[in-house]
Amino acid sequence: MPPKKDAKGKDGKGGKDKGKMPTKKKDGKAKKKKWSKGKVREKLNNLVMWEKAARDKLYAEVPKYKLITTAIVSDRLKVNGSLARQALQVLAAEGLIVPVLNAQKCKIFTRVAPEETA
Repeated sequence: MPPKKDAKGKDGKGGKDKGKMPTKKKDGKAKKKKWSKGKVREKLNNLVMWEKAARDKLYAEVPKYKLITTAIVSDRLKVNGSLARQALQVLAAEGLIVPVLNAQKCKIFTRVAPEETA
């Protein structure tokens, strides 16, 4: 259904402006806007079980990080989030990392400070 026309034209508030020159109409209909599909993010191919290479990298590199969270371990080692959480618990139990914040949702760890020898 076409849109309804305004009936306000008599008092000068609505309707067409009479002082303007008529403009030429373009031939044909206006093109319909094409919507973009958006950017598609690549699917992560993270490990769901520990492999020897990933486990060796965990014990070699993670205790040296200054800031250690589940997201950082998951991103850098390309492992699942649940594996990263379990790995942090194991490293903390072994004393390789120290908890800084032990909240329910976000656990933050740091490396063990080297002991100063005099």
